[in-house]
Amino acid sequence: MQVTIKCPSCNADSGFFLVKDNLMGPFRCWKCKALFTIKVQKGELVKCEPLAEEVFTKAKADAAAKRKKAKEKSA
Repeated sequence: MQVTIKCPSCNADSGFFLVKDNLMGPFRCWKCKALFTIKVQKGELVKCEPLAEEVFTKAKADAAAKRKKAKEKSA
């Protein structure tokens, strides 16, 4: 499922594909590099709030650790 997000800072369109139709997590605009927390439900953007760089970095690291743990558990 493709999701399109219009950046609140620069109005650039960003698109990406989701396997599931729900997502909550960090997002960085490809054009202006502004950071946001986004929430997508049923393929539609529900929430987009500004995010500090430190929080973005921590959320990205947490997500990577969670994926690694799930991969190790399934192996």
